[in-house]
Amino acid sequence: MNNSINYVRQVKNAKRGGYTPTLAKDINKHKIQKAIRLIEQWRKLANELKPQMQLDMALTLEDCAHDLDQILRNKI
Repeated sequence: MNNSINYVRQVKNAKRGGYTPTLAKDINKHKIQKAIRLIEQWRKLANELKPQMQLDMALTLEDCAHDLDQILRNKI
């Protein structure tokens, strides 16, 4: 509800020549949140695979999660 009120205000200000609303910031924020959830899922799956002696797959998932985490930290 609060976001829609802010959006209406931004559009109103844009018509006056003020702030131009952009969706890029919201889209990037959403993509980062999805990537963080993916990292958490990979780490959870890696922890589930370790007791099943599938260590190579677990280590690969952990490496991918670590690499993606580093990329996100450099972007933010």
